[in-house]
Amino acid sequence: MHGHQSVLLVVEDDFLVRLTLVDALGDMGFEVLEAEDARAALSLLCDHPEIDLMLTDINLPGGSDGFALARAARVIRAELPIIYASGRYNRAEPHQQVSGSRFIAKPFTPTLAVAVIADLLSGDAARGPLRPEQIGTDRRV
Repeated sequence: MHGHQSVLLVVEDDFLVRLTLVDALGDMGFEVLEAEDARAALSLLCDHPEIDLMLTDINLPGGSDGFALARAARVIRAELPIIYASGRYNRAEPHQQVSGSRFIAKPFTPTLAVAVIADLLSGDAARGPLRPEQIGTDRRV
């Protein structure tokens, strides 16, 4: 991607989903930090300026959802690429998303996540969302 190992922050409250995604992304060559809620994620963002991208579930415990987390993350890191994920398709509300972010619906495969991650990290976010034929239809995480 950039000639260095990209560092991702995965924010997911479901332990098994988080474990599966972290392991899969690690196997695909990323360094992955993980958080179970917005508070832990913001702490990691403050402590790890090397984080290149955040993938967050929208439905998080503790009073802050993924939308609020992304807005707070952008205060810390104004250009941080953000990917939202949710099994609730109607929660992908574009007016709540930070600029340049993407949404992927659960379930999804790590391959789909990597395609969206690569697109955002390459700086192609301005092109708009990836079309289904660019990312495939096999989704399982």
